[in-house]
Amino acid sequence: MLSIAFVPSAALVLVALFIGGFLVQQAIQDRDDAEGGAVVMAEASRGIASLQRERAVALRAPGSRSATYTAYADRIDTSLSSLREIARAAPDAEVGYQQTIAVELLTAVEGMDRSDSLAVAGIDDEGRRDYAAAVGAYRSRLDAVAGKLTESSRRTYRDLVGSVDWSRFGAVETALSAATPPPVGQDAWRAAAGVVGRTLGDLAARQIEYSAQLAVDGGRRVLSGALAAAAAISLLAVVVMAIVMQLASRLPIPIIRCPSRLDAAPLTWSHLVSDYAEKSTLLAHTSRRSGRADLSG
Repeated sequence: MLSIAFVPSAALVLVALFIGGFLVQQAIQDRDDAEGGAVVMAEASRGIASLQRERAVALRAPGSRSATYTAYADRIDTSLSSLREIARAAPDAEVGYQQTIAVELLTAVEGMDRSDSLAVAGIDDEGRRDYAAAVGAYRSRLDAVAGKLTESSRRTYRDLVGSVDWSRFGAVETALSAATPPPVGQDAWRAAAGVVGRTLGDLAARQIEYSAQLAVDGGRRVLSGALAAAAAISLLAVVVMAIVMQLASRLPIPIIRCPSRLDAAPLTWSHLVSDYAEKSTLLAHTSRRSGRADLSG
């Protein structure tokens, strides 16, 4: 009975181990994907910042500013599109949401830097339309994404919007869009632009770091849950196997007895010859006593 009960019990344990291993493997894959997406977002944001610095230098050089502006804008937009794909493919809904906010904030920062680069390079009548469009786009995007930030980031953004630097920077943007003289001097304008750019960049970096931490924590939670589930399933299967084997050891083992006529050993040729000889001797002895000869075989 033990051998009969062992086969299904062992099969149950193997199935439990397979399911547990599959859960753990899937959790490891999800964790690696989440952490990989966070790393890619951080690297892409640094790459965008590098392209922005290159663009600021390139726009000051002689040549076609329009072509230079378009070339850098296309490269940065491609990076932002790849980050949006990462956010859409996030394994966790909350992580994807926070990564989307980070991408939108990066896009707003890029719009601010794009318009500021045009302004520093010098705006002619041809480029004024691009400048005004860039200013309007990044301001609208900032207003839309600011309310979705964490509490500390919203506080930082409110402090920035209420600062003198923001007012000076915005006043220059409005004047340049309308082709009117700026209300502040070059030094004050550039100092205000530096504060605004650094603050918005810090907000974007903080949001990326926050979404990355969420991704890492979520991946670790999934893995811990999978390990716990695998251990529970395996332990349950072992307990069931032990119970089945214990019950099987207590069951009586049936004894099958063969009929008595089947227990006798079959007659062999030597037995038949010996029996015939005994009968022949007995018949011969009986015939001599009766005076008759028995010739029957």
